[in-house]
Amino acid sequence: MKKLMFANLIVITSVLALNANASCSGSYYGSSSCSDSGFDLTKRVSFKDGEAKQKLNGVKKGDVFKYTFKIENKTDETKTLKLIDNLPNELERVGGIGFTEEVTLGKKSSVKLVMEVKVKDSEFDNKKDFEKCVVNTAQLYKDGAKKESSSATVCYGEGVAKSLPETGPNDIFAVVGLVLATAGIVIRRSIAR
Repeated sequence: MKKLMFANLIVITSVLALNANASCSGSYYGSSSCSDSGFDLTKRVSFKDGEAKQKLNGVKKGDVFKYTFKIENKTDETKTLKLIDNLPNELERVGGIGFTEEVTLGKKSSVKLVMEVKVKDSEFDNKKDFEKCVVNTAQLYKDGAKKESSSATVCYGEGVAKSLPETGPNDIFAVVGLVLATAGIVIRRSIAR
């Protein structure tokens, strides 16, 4: 009986630990959000006059593209937030906002900010028939605590970028299944004795 109670405790603890992260979600290409933060950050990428999306393909040497950041305050108070976007080594800022921006938003309001970027010329030097995708993540802070993050992907070089695997909740279900299967084996053995 003690073994059965111990096995149940292991299962319950494992499920609770996995659910602790359930309020935050994210994907390889997109945003990571904690639903109770009171804020929202959405980052998109596009060519200067193109449609903003999470992934931009076909960037060539010299192309300028832009990251658009939508910051939303969903609270009933005016808040000052800090947006930090340190570009990956492959990219360089050519205009728009800086790497760190402080924004004050009134209650239940939002703002859009734009950073103009290009792939460094050195990324194309002495290379032929290649493609590379770079994921760039921005973070939103309030009083030094990270509240939100959002990512956008840029693919450059020659050729068409291949799809990257999606990640997310399926990994959690696999872990929960493994824990439950192990608990079932332990319970079955303890009952058989």
